[in-house]
Amino acid sequence: MAKLHVITYGCQMNEYDSERVAGLLREHRYELTDSEGDADLILVNTCAIREKAEDKVFSKLGELRALKARKPELVLGVMGCMAQLQQGAVQKRAPYVDLVFGSAAVSRVAELVDRARRERRHVLETGEAPLVKLTARPPSADRVRAYVTVMEGCEKHCTFCVVPRTRGRERSHAPETVVAEVRGLVAEGCREVTLLGQTVNAYGRDLTPPTDLPELLRRVNDVEGLARIRFTTSNPYNLTARMIAAMRDVPKVCEWFHLPLQSGSNRVLERMNRGYTRERYLELIEDLRAAVPELALSTDLIVGFPGETEEDFRETLAMVERVGYDNVFAFRYSRRPGTPAADLPDQIPEAVKADRNRRLLEVVDRVTRARAAPLAGRVVEVLVDGVSRRNAGELSGRTRCNRVVNLDGLGRVRVGDVVRARVTEVLPHSLRAALQSAPEEAVCSSR
Repeated sequence: MAKLHVITYGCQMNEYDSERVAGLLREHRYELTDSEGDADLILVNTCAIREKAEDKVFSKLGELRALKARKPELVLGVMGCMAQLQQGAVQKRAPYVDLVFGSAAVSRVAELVDRARRERRHVLETGEAPLVKLTARPPSADRVRAYVTVMEGCEKHCTFCVVPRTRGRERSHAPETVVAEVRGLVAEGCREVTLLGQTVNAYGRDLTPPTDLPELLRRVNDVEGLARIRFTTSNPYNLTARMIAAMRDVPKVCEWFHLPLQSGSNRVLERMNRGYTRERYLELIEDLRAAVPELALSTDLIVGFPGETEEDFRETLAMVERVGYDNVFAFRYSRRPGTPAADLPDQIPEAVKADRNRRLLEVVDRVTRARAAPLAGRVVEVLVDGVSRRNAGELSGRTRCNRVVNLDGLGRVRVGDVVRARVTEVLPHSLRAALQSAPEEAVCSSR
């Protein structure tokens, strides 16, 4: 069999696409290899959300140039969001790349690779294609947890974001195809699925008849053998009372929720075209915590958006304190060509962005530590997913609230088991815990 090596940058959707590509190519006699040097085909799955992500891709392509020179029969491909937007730049800066294709062409990867290999010329495919539900995955994929895409694309058109251009309009997969994929994963040993969409809580509006994410959650909940359900990423604009009720009432839905804020300033939110205010966001947080008291919350924040003043930034810091997040993903604004924000006046100097990012992370560290501290001595439910990376004599897993736990029990507990463990130590980014010999009622690890 020919050997395939996949390099993935970016979000969970890209990880999912890489798995699908590997699965599709396996059906055409490609097997995965961890070695770039052994590969007959190397695919680089790219991200375009920030300039830094693109820089990493070009740096990697530069490294692969020498391998391509030594091994001219190697097929080198670039796929994903950056391939969709920057195909010209890829061709210009890395002319030795054989194949460039966007996310919409994933279903045709075998055909495109064959063309590149057979014709020995540059193959480019970045047009929109019909929505296809692909379930092929390589046997090495993590079967305890798995991503399942339920919709593609985004129509929110935030002024800083390239996703509507890289992923296209919102298109939902039919509920029955999603449920069938989940059933197939569970049959292979998967215990937890994360339902993916750029705006996942807008799911189903485009289907005939229309449906929604709460209904899909109930259908996935009925899959026998599945232990947990997560979903991401949600947009505050689409967060409804019906959605919050489903988070409360559907048993397998975990007490974890990622709700991007982006900025704590109404003025900046308006310039971002986010469609909500800080006051509306706080109302949603209040409703969420009333419905699910143990809920763990994470968010995305951007510092240094064009025109952001010191007062705007302080409002973001205040929101972090007020909401009390369990985790925060903080980013410096990255000017993306073709987005409305790239042409806004008052672009913020990089030094100011760096300073604000540092100050934000200081507040985030204090807030998240305070959220985690009360977990010491609590009993939590853990889905075991493997051996700890910290200690080969321990197991590792995650709580329903998405905290990493390292615990004893090696030899007594199997990967995929759901166990209860008492937290013995709270660390900055994980927990240590002792397996409980007698079952106890577990609590969510967010509090």
